[in-house]
Amino acid sequence: MRHEVSTKVRSTNSSVRSLLRGTGRVAIWTVLGLLLIRGVLAEPSAVPQAPNRATVSVDPKSAAFAVRFARTYLADPTATAFSPFVVEGVSVGTGTPPEAGSADVAQAEVSESRDLGGGRAVLTVACELRDARTLYLAVPIVRSEAGEVAALGAPSIVAAPGAAGVDSNERPQPLAGPDAGAIQALVSKFLPEYVSASDGGSLSYLLAPGAVVQPLGGAVRLEGVTGVTQLGSGEGPRRAVLAAARVGDPASGATYPLVYRLELVKHGRWYLESVEGAAS
Repeated sequence: MRHEVSTKVRSTNSSVRSLLRGTGRVAIWTVLGLLLIRGVLAEPSAVPQAPNRATVSVDPKSAAFAVRFARTYLADPTATAFSPFVVEGVSVGTGTPPEAGSADVAQAEVSESRDLGGGRAVLTVACELRDARTLYLAVPIVRSEAGEVAALGAPSIVAAPGAAGVDSNERPQPLAGPDAGAIQALVSKFLPEYVSASDGGSLSYLLAPGAVVQPLGGAVRLEGVTGVTQLGSGEGPRRAVLAAARVGDPASGATYPLVYRLELVKHGRWYLESVEGAAS
């Protein structure tokens, strides 16, 4: 009697285990099926969409002028070559032409634009050189009501993506007041670092709290600072300074006159808040 009961129990347990195994398989396959269906349904939204490339809104005539001027300037930065592009009466520095074919521009396009009002704007032109380098030139322009376009000064080489640059109707003045020497010293420290550094962190000791500046990363070398002036005649703790410099291209041997606008602030000592290309 006990043997029959034991046999029945074993048989029952075996049936239960078989049933559970079968039920478990069904449950597993059901869950996998649901996950598969959910994955298929979610697939279109799960794939990240490629970001659209930003487009620069600028009229074709201004863009074509800026590109042509940037190409000409890199190929021959002498006054004779680029003076036809510049507004009459504007004095610009002159550079040294590159060795033949060493600064050829393979492709150039406007990558950034800043409208300054009154027909004025600064266009940043990305110039891809044939030696695989890319230089960004901030070209200050003005457009007349008749649609004619001219440059307000020489371009400035800026960092990528870089600010489009600025232009001002204010007349540059000598550095004013007892802080003139300290401002001159700050500019003399900043520009070599700005041109040569590859990491903005190396500029931090010269920057105001919260300021972020992207350096040029050695795209060119600083030949020297040729002048420091300020916009306006004030002596307050904030100054807009124009720093004129000459840079050289190690690859081509060319030299280029540039002007940068530096926004400075005094907190015990002078710090830099921003740097942008500027008209000379």
